Amino acid sequence: MATENLKFKIKLFATFWDKKPTCELLINDISVWNGVVDGSAKEPNVIEFEHPCVENKNYELILNRQGKDTRQTIINEKGDILHDQLMHIQSIQIDEIDIGALVYQGVYKPTYPEPWATQQRKSGVDLPE
Repeated sequence: MATENLKFKIKLFATFWDKKPTCELLINDISVWNGVVDGSAKEPNVIEFEHPCVENKNYELILNRQGKDTRQTIINEKGDILHDQLMHIQSIQIDEIDIGALVYQGVYKPTYPEPWATQQRKSGVDLPE
């Protein structure tokens, strides 16, 4: 089977008020980048790397967003979000091909902080997986 080094270029930016988000990028289970996301929409963080890919093999590009806890989202008594911490995917290119709207076809799997998640489940709250 043929192996090809694919070039990845990922642009990320953050909206935050207190603590900057962090992110780990993985191809399957291999970490290819880990760092702070502090760019803006006009000047995003640009992460570039190459990864060897075997022809006819499936790969997962995983963006493991980290650094957000319950203190990063401030909600008033009406339920309005006053402050939050968000990470945005501006674009993903693979071998100079922008995958565009495919970014929104991804699967989002939240990792809830403990002990909050256990408390929520015990009180009958169904947390999306």
